Parts: sequence; structure tokens; C-alpha cells
Amino acid sequence: MAATYNREQICAALAQADPALSFYLDLETGSVVRVDETDSSPATEQIRDKIMEGYGDRYRYISGGNPSADDAAVAAWLEAEGL
Repeated sequence: MAATYNREQICAALAQADPALSFYLDLETGSVVRVDETDSSPATEQIRDKIMEGYGDRYRYISGGNPSADDAAVAAWLEAEGL
């Protein structure tokens, strides 16, 4: 697991309100991966498959919809995920 997570990217993902976008934290890199759910290109399908194969172990879903997400929201999300 990554020693540090990109808190800025997590905060942006928590604040995202577009239902066409999904966000996942990559525990190995600490970065957030964005998936456009309306994109059915082979490249996006490959990313989706990789995330689903590693879901729970390597990737964690970040639910958005919190336009006032701040560092406290990031800390709460990380704690809820056991990170």
C-alpha cells in the first residue's frame, strides 16, 4: 500500500457531482483514477476491468456528491475505509 494518498485528488473526487464519472483510489500509487461511465472505448474498458479485478484490495470507490468536501471530509473518508 502507498504510504501517502493524494488528499487533494480525494477531496476533488468527494466533491464531484457528475453521475457519469466514477472515482477510485489506487492504494498502490496513492492517486485517484477517474472513469467516465459514458465512455465505452477499449482503453476505458481496460481501466474498468483493471479496477474491478483489484476492487477492495487495490482500488477503493470514492463516492462524490459533497460539494463542500474539505480536508476533514477526506480524513473521514480515509478513516471509514480503514486507511
